[in-house]
Amino acid sequence: MLFSEIYSAYYNTVASIINCAQKEKLDSDSLYEIVKKSAFPESVITIGSALESEKWLLIKKDYTTNIKNTPTMPLSLLQKRWLKAICCDKRMRLFADDEVLEHLDKNLTDVDPLFTENDFYLYDRYSDGDPYDDSAYIENFHTILKSIHQNKKIYIEYTSRKGQTNRFCLQPFKIEYSQKDDKFRIISKIRNHQATLNIARIVHCEIKEDFRVAASAETDLPCSRRCSVSIEIYDARKALERVMLAFAHFEKSAVQIRNGVYRLSLNYDSRDETELVIRVLSFGPMIKVLEPQSFVDLVKERISRQMELIGEN
Repeated sequence: MLFSEIYSAYYNTVASIINCAQKEKLDSDSLYEIVKKSAFPESVITIGSALESEKWLLIKKDYTTNIKNTPTMPLSLLQKRWLKAICCDKRMRLFADDEVLEHLDKNLTDVDPLFTENDFYLYDRYSDGDPYDDSAYIENFHTILKSIHQNKKIYIEYTSRKGQTNRFCLQPFKIEYSQKDDKFRIISKIRNHQATLNIARIVHCEIKEDFRVAASAETDLPCSRRCSVSIEIYDARKALERVMLAFAHFEKSAVQIRNGVYRLSLNYDSRDETELVIRVLSFGPMIKVLEPQSFVDLVKERISRQMELIGEN
C-alpha cells in the first residue's frame, strides 16, 4: 500500500499527542480533543484508551512522555518515487507554484520516478491537448483557481471555435478535466446560463475584485440528471476489457448475452454526456448503442458531423 489514510491518521494523531506531552500541556481533555480533531470518530475509544492504559507505551499515567525527540513521519522510498513521478507531470505546474516544485525537486534529486509518461500508451486520446508549458495558460489557470476559492467573478477574453474574440464576465464554479481530450474546462455561469469553456481558449482573465458570488449561487445552475445507456459489446480485440477499463469510474453492470457478446448498462451524470459519446465512438464497430434513442441520436449526429468534416478535407 502506497499511502494509507488510516495509518497516517493514527500516526499523525499520536505524534500530536506526544508533542503536546513534551510541552507538558497534555491532560485527559486535551488528549481526547486531539484525537477527535485529527482521527476518526471511533478512534476516540481506540487511541485514547490505549494511551491512557499504557497499552501503547508512549504516554505515562501523569500525561508525560519519555520520548525526547519530536516525532516525525519520514516518507518511504516508494512514496518518494511516487511524488517524483507526480512532479514530472506537466500539469503539476497548474496546481503548485514554482517555489513548491523547486523544494520538491531539491529533496527528490536522487530519487527515480516510480513511472513516467512513456510507461503509458493512451490509444484513444487526442493529440492536441492543452499547452501545459505555456506561461499565459498557467497564469490563467491560477487566476481561475483563485477566483473559485474566493467565490469571485472573473473577466475573460475568450476565443471561440470560429476564431472570434469575445469579452465577458462569468462566475466559475469548478474545473473539470477530460482525459479523452486532455483538456481542462471551466463549469461556470454567464448571465444566469450554464457554460462550459475550454481554458486553453482563454486569452486573458482577471478577477473582478468588487464582486463576490453568493454562497448559494451554484445551486442556480441547471441541475444535472442521472441518466443511463445500454451498450452491446462485441468482444473482439479485447473490446470488453478495454470498455470496462475506459468506463471504470462509472456505475455499471454487464451480462453476457451470447458467446462473445455482452450487454453493458451504464449510469452517468447528464453533464458528462458529450464526453461519454466521444468515448463510446472511440471503440468503433466493437460497440453498438441500444438505448435510449436520444443517446443513439447523439451518436449518429456526431458521426454525421465527422463525415462532413472528412468530406470538406
